[in-house]
Amino acid sequence: MNPSPNQAICVWCANRQQEVCVTRCQDEGRYRYLEPAPLASWEQPPELPRFRDLMVLPATERLALIYLAAVYERREAQRG
Repeated sequence: MNPSPNQAICVWCANRQQEVCVTRCQDEGRYRYLEPAPLASWEQPPELPRFRDLMVLPATERLALIYLAAVYERREAQRG
């Protein structure tokens, strides 16, 4: 398990404006508290890295990034 979670992932969980999730994510050492927060209309979701770069990440980070991308894509489809 990666001892220091990828903060680029942690910041997209709920309450990211209050930085609550970043602390919890660090304390937990995993992405247990990861939950995508609603995006403002002007805000863009995080971009997935290139597949080659994605494959070298630890499994939990790969899953978290793919999950975030899927959730935000579904929300965009429902909105538009």
